[in-house]
Amino acid sequence: MQPIVAALTQIAPVDDPEVVAGYQRYAEMLGAILTPEQIATYADMIQRTGAVRVFEDLAPEELAALTIDETAVATNIIADEDATMENRRVAALLSQRGQMRAVPDFARQTAPES
Repeated sequence: MQPIVAALTQIAPVDDPEVVAGYQRYAEMLGAILTPEQIATYADMIQRTGAVRVFEDLAPEELAALTIDETAVATNIIADEDATMENRRVAALLSQRGQMRAVPDFARQTAPES
């Protein structure tokens, strides 16, 4: 199993063919733009944080809190339109399936304002 798919499955195990296909599509997209080391870094980040981050939606302080290697991953994903789209698609699928803990950026966007 691809490291990204394994990490995503660990944080949000969903028995849903559409979500599994989304995980695989995202992992394949990342395989085209990230080095194997960056993929390992990203998989570790997903497992450590328990979340799929929508990198474009991170606040400046959140981006600053990333390690140098994580910043390189985020930068490469943001720079690739297709990867960004797949990143958002996985987050949206998880959000639709009620996995809000795994997609805090979507949870923050959809939380009612006080």
